[in-house]
Amino acid sequence: MGSTSTVVVGGNLAPVMNEEREMTLRDYGRVVWRRKWIVSAAMLTALIGALAMSYLQDPIYAAEAKMLVEPRSGDAVFTQDQELNVANLERAIETEIGVLEGERVRERVQLDLGLDELPPEVNATTVGSTDIVAVTVRSGDPRVAQVLTDAYIEAYISTRQEQAIESLADAGEQLQFTVDELQGQIDSMDPSSPQRQSLIAQQATFNERLDQLQIDAALTTGGASVVQSADLPTDPVEPQPLRTAALAAVVGLLLGLGAAFLVDYLDDSLRRTEDIEAMTGLPVLAVVPVEPPPDNRPIALSEPNEFAVEVYRGLRTSVQFLGLDKPLRVIQVTSSLAGEGKTTTAANLAVVLGQAGFQVALIDADLRRPRMHEVFDVALRPGLTETRLHVVTAGTKAPNPSEMLSSARFAALVKDLASRYHYVVIDSAPVLPVADSLALSRVVDGVLMVAQSNRTSRRTLTKGLSQLEQVGAPVIGLVLNRAADRSSQGYGYGYGYAYESAPQSTDAPAPLPAPSGNRESGRPASQPESTAPANRAVGEPL
Repeated sequence: MGSTSTVVVGGNLAPVMNEEREMTLRDYGRVVWRRKWIVSAAMLTALIGALAMSYLQDPIYAAEAKMLVEPRSGDAVFTQDQELNVANLERAIETEIGVLEGERVRERVQLDLGLDELPPEVNATTVGSTDIVAVTVRSGDPRVAQVLTDAYIEAYISTRQEQAIESLADAGEQLQFTVDELQGQIDSMDPSSPQRQSLIAQQATFNERLDQLQIDAALTTGGASVVQSADLPTDPVEPQPLRTAALAAVVGLLLGLGAAFLVDYLDDSLRRTEDIEAMTGLPVLAVVPVEPPPDNRPIALSEPNEFAVEVYRGLRTSVQFLGLDKPLRVIQVTSSLAGEGKTTTAANLAVVLGQAGFQVALIDADLRRPRMHEVFDVALRPGLTETRLHVVTAGTKAPNPSEMLSSARFAALVKDLASRYHYVVIDSAPVLPVADSLALSRVVDGVLMVAQSNRTSRRTLTKGLSQLEQVGAPVIGLVLNRAADRSSQGYGYGYGYAYESAPQSTDAPAPLPAPSGNRESGRPASQPESTAPANRAVGEPL
């Protein structure tokens, strides 16, 4: 079971689940698709390497011949049961294969062919369950392979014939010794003795066997004969590029899949909304695809018909829905680390709120790395640090941002803006590097946490949420930014129509009270007219 912790969701504690769900077959498919470059690179590398080795390798030819191997009969000289020699025929054939592949036959081939060194080794296998043995020799020269194959068979037959003759000669010597021994016994007995006649009969029998052995020795062929001589090979057995490529592709695929799953296991970056929601216990209010704007402005202004803008409109709807039960006018947008898209999210949320007819104040409270003045092309000063003016930019760099954001003066400023505008959207510094956002969270109604797909890690997001939890920040949900694949996030459909251009002033919901101040310009009533050029109203064309 995974451990749990809690974060504040809209002022209520919600569990943060660290337990991961069981992966399905579809999840494995997503892993492979997500890491397809690893799999493709592994397969391509294996293929190129295998094919390169194949074309650099010298061709090898194999010649094959076949011979019939019969059981040896030398051991049956003194027995009447000839079947004892073939009681274990398979073992006998394996023994003969061992002789064929042994050094004695190999040296015999070298001697017969007059070679300066030992020839290549031979390989022999039985053909099915028969007594036929297939003999194969491999060489870089097809003619050499053919000659060596036939030479191995001839050398084996000659060697076996010599062994058979040696065996018969040994048996003849034993028989001759027995005959001579019987002759000595016969000579020592009385010619009329009955035992002498019996010995003479035995001696005659052994003489017959001795004569037969001499005949067998003269006629023996060793019990092996050629069935099929070797043909001249025409096609090399090595290399075989097609077979090698197929094997390399399989090996590369397996290695690539293993590497892909290993990388995916080690990569704890966030990708799927259901995994994020299960891990944090927070709703993912928007999944923004990768659709960069054509210029430096928010995409909701520069490309209002893009799919990403519809996602921001969905985020706007979620914010409105969350504000039905309790006030949700001051919204802080932050992230765990820099570069995860909090400024982009804050700017586009403010724009789509303004396009819906709301009066919106967008505050750049990231006093360490302000960017709103670049996004909306307005002056950096005067700004938030010159608090005598109500402006959206950050202003002069402050020496103590955390203290300033946690001051009563800043809280009063936010409260005043909230009374004059429908929504106050605050872009704040990331949570983990500095404490600015933690200080600011006490004066807001809700905190939007932004995470970047395939960049923000689970550990980073969990740590950032934990920091917000410690100060009681009212986290209302998350925005998953720069999701590369729409379909993987549940947005595989699409839109075949164009969205209406902003502003849509008639869509402002009735429950929100009309703010005081100059609604035409979007400025608080206390803001002097002279400051207008430095700060544009949200939703106003740039």
